[in-house]
Amino acid sequence: MADTEHGRARSASAWTAPQAVPEPVPEAAVPEEVARLAAVRGLGGLVDVRRGVSAGRAVSVGWGTGAVGLALTLALGFASSRTSQFSLAHSLLHALTLAFLFAAVGGIGYGVRGLVSGTRANYLYAHGIVHTSRSGPQAVAWPEVTRLKSVHQRGDQSTVGRVVGYRLEAGDGTSFLIPLLLVDGRDAFVDQIVAALRRHDRPIV
Repeated sequence: MADTEHGRARSASAWTAPQAVPEPVPEAAVPEEVARLAAVRGLGGLVDVRRGVSAGRAVSVGWGTGAVGLALTLALGFASSRTSQFSLAHSLLHALTLAFLFAAVGGIGYGVRGLVSGTRANYLYAHGIVHTSRSGPQAVAWPEVTRLKSVHQRGDQSTVGRVVGYRLEAGDGTSFLIPLLLVDGRDAFVDQIVAALRRHDRPIV
């Protein structure tokens, strides 16, 4: 718990000096339904865009990895069955078989998640943000945000407490994740969101 709290304090202090806002991106980079929703909600001009991995790429990479992993699992399993159970070669082949089996399952799972969730993207505007997923676009103006909550790494003890993204929550129940992608220790996209929410006195936890 102490490590987690320390990670939160460290992440909060990292936003004390946000980078300068980049030049606005072309409106042509925005799907028509997103641009229409932003106009209806009065979100102002487009500032930046962050797209996630497309559903097609997630499926191709995930299922491709799964197919390769499964093929290697079968090949190594067959090779393992032809060696003595008490030999070093059998032990090594058995360990590799299990490793590639886990890789196959993980790859297939990654592809399924990508297919189910669809392509995700965040379109940052001067007065709010539009999030898109398979369920359609969701628009949130800055005054509607109830909080921006840090999301921390789980599982691996060496990285527990590390901030991996932020969950934006609005009063109407809208909630979505904004991944943290650091470049030279900063994330300009998230910096802009944090700066906008601070101007509107929205809580960042």
